[in-house]
Amino acid sequence: MMSATNSTSILSLSACVTLAFLMSLLAFAIVLGNAVVILAFVVDKNLRHRSNYFFLNLAISDFFVGMISIPLYIPYKMFDWKFGTKICAFWLIIDYLLCTASVYNIVLISYDRYQSVSNAPHTVGSPRSPCREEPVADIPD
Repeated sequence: MMSATNSTSILSLSACVTLAFLMSLLAFAIVLGNAVVILAFVVDKNLRHRSNYFFLNLAISDFFVGMISIPLYIPYKMFDWKFGTKICAFWLIIDYLLCTASVYNIVLISYDRYQSVSNAPHTVGSPRSPCREEPVADIPD
């Protein structure tokens, strides 16, 4: 049976602060990296293709994971939760929603890539075109 106490209570305060700092650094890197992707999509009009909107959607959901979910996870995991039940419910709903959106986006990106590879148009004269068959070896008769 699991105990009701937090599992990080066996860690020293310096270890908790170090882990909280590293997790905050990770959240900052997630926010910064996804902000660059969103900014690139907004600035460069050549990136606005159907398949790239899936990447934009993934970047937006991951941006908010780094902005909302991870910063609220740090005090929950490292220290005792002191925010109350309303913020806890908000955090759980947003966390599940954003993580599910990220997973669905990855599935959509995978399906889109599969469709683009399997339904790629073949042009006449391309190496895969049946019109351009060359003998494998030049064997005289």
